[in-house]
Amino acid sequence: MNGAGLIIACLIALANSLDIICRLPLFARSIITVLIPIILTGGFHLDGFMDTQDALRSYQSTQKKIEILKDPHIGAFAVIGLVIQILAMIAAVGMILDDGDKEMIVIFSLVFVMSRALSGITSICMQKAKKDGMLSSETKGSDKAVMAALILWLILSAALMFCTDIIKAAAMIATFAIFCLYYRFMTYKHFKGVSGDTAGYFVTVSETSAAVILALITLL
Repeated sequence: MNGAGLIIACLIALANSLDIICRLPLFARSIITVLIPIILTGGFHLDGFMDTQDALRSYQSTQKKIEILKDPHIGAFAVIGLVIQILAMIAAVGMILDDGDKEMIVIFSLVFVMSRALSGITSICMQKAKKDGMLSSETKGSDKAVMAALILWLILSAALMFCTDIIKAAAMIATFAIFCLYYRFMTYKHFKGVSGDTAGYFVTVSETSAAVILALITLL
């Protein structure tokens, strides 16, 4: 999980340091940056995000929402949510790149490591929506070594952020902390726990939220 996050972080930092890419129009650079994690992961997390969006916007019972999570078909709310999410990410990344602060790009890159570390930690620690679901099966055998590795990734990404810029790092830590609290409340209220789909929702929304906060910081 975090191997992918590290590769994404490195590719984003590398792409935005190459002269051939830096000379492209800002909009093109933003799209390339946003596409890197999507292409690398095959949109795996976006699939979970879309399923979760459909379930949340169905306003049905908890059991029905869980059934919607398992439904391979997508609805209008999933598409609308995805469009909003992608556009928000492109706009936020555009503002980050336009700022021209290399330290900002480093911190933004590390967001992809932190989001995946926290997604793994919450998936292991939180109550599962489906006892026989994919996430339950994947995390059932998770031992202390797996949790220790995820925590280490989290600490390392946070430490690198703080070494880069204390203020921006603190903003990222606060953003992820608040989102974790929201995520727990949301999943327990609507699904009675987390699932593989909500884990995808966590990664997608937390990364976009972090990008938006960084973009807002550029306006200060």
